[in-house]
Amino acid sequence: ALAVRRLAEDPRNVDALFALTLTAGMLADYASILDKKQFESLRFIRKSESFAQKLLVVKPDAADAYLAIGSANYIIGSLPIHKRAVLWLGGIRGNKKLGIAQLTVAAEKGDYLRPFAEILLALIYLRERQIWKARVELTELAAEFPQNPMFVRELALLDHVRP
Repeated sequence: ALAVRRLAEDPRNVDALFALTLTAGMLADYASILDKKQFESLRFIRKSESFAQKLLVVKPDAADAYLAIGSANYIIGSLPIHKRAVLWLGGIRGNKKLGIAQLTVAAEKGDYLRPFAEILLALIYLRERQIWKARVELTELAAEFPQNPMFVRELALLDHVRP
């Protein structure tokens, strides 16, 4: 609510745009993962993407915004063709390769969401059967966060995955 008020006062408020990008993204995750409401999730994804694009207009070096945009592109681009066709009719498009490139920007240059972008990239690379790329991301995360055993455990699991 505070971000909405600040944005009403100043449509170029970087902090408000970033907060709304994050909020809409988290609501998309909740709708999809917990509520199992895919279309509601897509609505929040588009909202998050819209705030992120506005943020990049105001602050082009806000690399964290690419997490929202890249996630949207990858998720929508990964849907089955019949679902993408329905979304396409509604003006919603996605592109897996572009999404990965945008997430890479967030993973390399992000201030706040860089580790999260790296985790998403590792998951995407596993999904895309690019095991060596997943290994690179997880190795970097394990080195950066040695107190978190999850990354080392996931790396060990990769030894049993066929490329």
